[in-house]
Amino acid sequence: MGIFSRKTPVATLEVAFFDDTAARVTLWTAPGERQETGYHAVLLFLMYYSRILFFLSFRDTAQELVERMIEAVGTLASAGPDERVSIAEGWSTDAEAATAPRTVWSAALSSLGPGEYRCRDQRPDDPDDADAQMAVLLSLQHLANTLPAVERAYLALGIAGMHEYYETGLHWHTSKSLHPAPAFGMAYARRVLEGRSDYKGA
Repeated sequence: MGIFSRKTPVATLEVAFFDDTAARVTLWTAPGERQETGYHAVLLFLMYYSRILFFLSFRDTAQELVERMIEAVGTLASAGPDERVSIAEGWSTDAEAATAPRTVWSAALSSLGPGEYRCRDQRPDDPDDADAQMAVLLSLQHLANTLPAVERAYLALGIAGMHEYYETGLHWHTSKSLHPAPAFGMAYARRVLEGRSDYKGA
């Protein structure tokens, strides 16, 4: 395989659970301009969200997660640019525990070429649905706490766009939606923020 087939890691995300209210979320993005690193952080989250929904598939926990994410988008949309929001209420996302975590969920985003990305996630050997839900919500909480205002807006709109895709395109239970749903979400966010005239509303 030639050099152009190599994957370049651009972002990683890890959620380590310690107990029922303590977790540590670690996000890494490859060095770059703020716009680029913010894009990678948001894209990784959206792609991870799609993979967790696919993992949960037809179970009630998938719909529960979507409903909680809809609430989170509303919370983000109504908050001021620098206002702290509570998405994973009662949880800590920066726990420092002396013991090893009871479980770890993670994802990595790699660049395959200009505009082409791949996301892979790792789950525990015996993954729990509740942990899957919280891994997404805690990751979103971390991003809401750390991203600048513009990237946070991209994040909220990207999630809303993904939900629109699932309603009008392919359902999250099919692997064929893993890449198109996040891509639609990113395009949706860009269309709204750029004030495109073909925006139809949320």
